Amino acid sequence: MPRHTVRVLVLLAALAATGCASDGGDASSDGKAGTPSPGPTADVGHLHVRGGGALADDWDDEGLLGENLPVRSDLAALWQTILWADGYLDKSRIDCHYSRATRRATRAWQSNHALPADGIVGQQSFGKAARRLVRRDGLVVFEGKRHDVPLRRAEDGRYLVEDAGRYKPLRRDTTTLTVCARAAR
Repeated sequence: MPRHTVRVLVLLAALAATGCASDGGDASSDGKAGTPSPGPTADVGHLHVRGGGALADDWDDEGLLGENLPVRSDLAALWQTILWADGYLDKSRIDCHYSRATRRATRAWQSNHALPADGIVGQQSFGKAARRLVRRDGLVVFEGKRHDVPLRRAEDGRYLVEDAGRYKPLRRDTTTLTVCARAAR
């Protein structure tokens, strides 16, 4: 590896470790473009999408899709499903991969939701989406502009999604869903 690349990687790691790295506009505490971001506040140690208490703040600590999380994960599938539910992504594009097409759709979604359109899904984007979570018939439902997305929240806070006839917890670090396996082929 060239020496310049090593220095840049070491610098990025040091910035991330000290909280000085910005995640673009999405981590801004007040949601205004140009406001300094406090840096990622996500608990990157937990493996599952989790919530507790009020639904509206359930997804505000999931990490940064497009930044510090794997590009292939159940969390990426959840975000793609939100984009689909709001009409920004075709259902056939839900493949658990945070790809260029997903980033483009994310930027459009962010722009239309008065967020900085940086393509990084963090506290603000997940938070804005979570405000549309409601309890209905024993489920937690994301009320999309075009489609509703039924989910379950287990007693321990893990979010589960129906997959091949049974509910499975959503992982932040890897893919476990049937749709992910089909897309990887």
